[in-house]
Amino acid sequence: MNLHRQVRVLALCVFACLGLAACSSTRTTYLEDGARGYALSCKGYLNSWQACLVEAGQVCGARGYRTIAGNEYDRNMIIACKDPAAAK
Repeated sequence: MNLHRQVRVLALCVFACLGLAACSSTRTTYLEDGARGYALSCKGYLNSWQACLVEAGQVCGARGYRTIAGNEYDRNMIIACKDPAAAK
């Protein structure tokens, strides 16, 4: 195995580890009242509760969001985007 190939393999391993360490996910869900909500999971060694809050802000944009449930320790939250009329 030549040096160039070893460097590429090492770089791939580093990026894979960082990807696993900073993993976050968002999925659509439905709330008890039937409204659409989003379940966010900000697991990973490099993520924090603030990463979840930023992700929530990105999901809903200028409308803003309200937190339905959240656990700072587990870094999980369920949010609902605010009504566009309420954001004004």
